[in-house]
Amino acid sequence: MTVLRGYEPKEALAMLDLPTDPTTREFRGVAMPQAEGFALLVSRRDSLTTSFNYLSRISAIGKFYWVGYTLRTTPENPTGRRAARLIYEYLGRDTHQILATARMAGYVHEDALSPFHRRQLRVGEPFA
Repeated sequence: MTVLRGYEPKEALAMLDLPTDPTTREFRGVAMPQAEGFALLVSRRDSLTTSFNYLSRISAIGKFYWVGYTLRTTPENPTGRRAARLIYEYLGRDTHQILATARMAGYVHEDALSPFHRRQLRVGEPFA
């Protein structure tokens, strides 16, 4: 098991009219090995939200990616989504690249996604 800690993009909390300070944005969780991949159980402070993520590894042109899905632990809502596809890219140990990537965190329109990411995320296809 591995522990993790990170921060949600400010835009994510602003969309919910929540404060965007670091304490509110922080999340923590655990990573656990799973068949052909790993799972993450992640929660924000005071268990305000929790998500379950499953990812499996694929390789593409010398890079390593993890693709899968995330599930939010919220009550069923006919207009809300509780599941979505996701993709993680392994950045290695280059601190400069890691920090440069972190500074680009946030939401992008699907037109700004690379064809590879768009294909893996299957934008426009319902999650089944």
